[in-house]
Amino acid sequence: MNSITRRLFVSLMAGAAMSLGMTTAHADPSGTFKYAEQVKLITMDPQQQSGSGVPYLRPVYESLFERDASGKPAPLLATGYEIDGLNVKISLREGVKFSNGEAFNAAVAADNINRGVKLGIIEGLKTVESAEANDEYTFTIKLKEKDPAIIDSLTHTGGMMLAPAAMADPTIDRNPIGTGPYVHSKQESREGEVQVYTPNPLYWDPDKIGLERYEVWEIPDDTARLNALKTGQIDAGNWLANPQSAIIDSSPDLKLIRNTGGLNYHVIISDRNGTQVPAFADVNVRQAMAHSINRAAFGKAILFGLSEDTYQPYPKGHWAHNPDVEGAYAYDVEKAKEYMAKSAFPDGFAFDMPSIPIYQSRLEALAGFFKEIGITMNIVPVEPGTLARRSRTTDFPATNLVWATNTDPKFLALRYIYEDAAYNPFHIKPGDELLTAANAGLESVDTDVRGPAYRQMAAKLAEEAFLIFVANSPILIGVTNATAANPTVVYRYGEDSINLRGLKAND
Repeated sequence: MNSITRRLFVSLMAGAAMSLGMTTAHADPSGTFKYAEQVKLITMDPQQQSGSGVPYLRPVYESLFERDASGKPAPLLATGYEIDGLNVKISLREGVKFSNGEAFNAAVAADNINRGVKLGIIEGLKTVESAEANDEYTFTIKLKEKDPAIIDSLTHTGGMMLAPAAMADPTIDRNPIGTGPYVHSKQESREGEVQVYTPNPLYWDPDKIGLERYEVWEIPDDTARLNALKTGQIDAGNWLANPQSAIIDSSPDLKLIRNTGGLNYHVIISDRNGTQVPAFADVNVRQAMAHSINRAAFGKAILFGLSEDTYQPYPKGHWAHNPDVEGAYAYDVEKAKEYMAKSAFPDGFAFDMPSIPIYQSRLEALAGFFKEIGITMNIVPVEPGTLARRSRTTDFPATNLVWATNTDPKFLALRYIYEDAAYNPFHIKPGDELLTAANAGLESVDTDVRGPAYRQMAAKLAEEAFLIFVANSPILIGVTNATAANPTVVYRYGEDSINLRGLKAND
């Protein structure tokens, strides 16, 4: 298909608002809602944000689009779009102002996209060449290559809009200015403890402001965050699959929300040509490793029963999930030993695996599984916060990471498959089948068309076993019973945050 055109009209806005669970708030905002983040605040500049920490940004910044209850992009600051080849034309909501009074228009939107492209941090903007305004409320994004996920990328940090004054402010990391329902109160915030937000008097949809005050608490310690939830210091917070989230799940006074999407924990055989570890070039070895993992035991002991076994990048229910791959590497030590026996390394071998504290117990479990088939995995600690960076180098022949299961499948190829992929540091050229599937997935914006390509990719990845998928854990949000009963609390699709439009304080 040489030209793809798709339109979302302003008339859809009411339906989109309903699907996002937006409810009408009282005219007078009242009360406080308190949320806890498990990561420290690094920056309030969304275009400099490269990991967790989005709950700090959502009160202030709005994206051009956001995901509806089914995960599809719906208009927010944008009102519609058209895709024609490499041109993405986006129409904007009129009459919107930033909280400092500056106008939001096409020129500002284009400047935001161009700034994000220049900074080069946001993965979803990597395919963008530039953006330019057509008129006051329409602008065009010019792509470098086909990107069927570009609109989805504009639902997150890639589509967050900063005021012109904020883009020019060298202290933007603590002085955010957006179009969102709340403004950041620097005076009331306490660095390293809590960030405070109050109503934006210039918000374009004032009836959706339900709170007098919104707080995001910075509580990295899991036990401290749990105690804050128990004592009412916070109304909600996010967790990984750990002992504290298991306690929340079993507590009568609390509730653990399993939000859409989550994290897929997996092992990456980076050196699959055997440059450093010759055994990794043998597919029998990789398949033996995949069969040696007792995923059920791993999920129960390491992820506290808050995960499901997985053999592919996409969870059940996702449009790219391949049911034929389920159970492809079911736990079978005898079969794993058979694969080792017919490999060129029947007596086993050793290799180094980088670890950060949060993954230590995971790797200890995997090391035990691999030991059963004669493979010694030496766990090598690296500095926290450096695992992703080190995984993009040839420092180690293998690594372990998590894959966000709501990330568009195109990023699987960009991270792991292409010869220049970020996590293919040995620059291994993919086989024709993998490359064909990856490229076919870019030919349409229609997931019904893209799905078969990515299901084929999942099957081929299972066959080659250089990505060994272990467990999927959902996005986990712990809440009080009052929050669980609050009808205005709507969890953002695929995010560890709450939609603030229409949110009210608990009764």
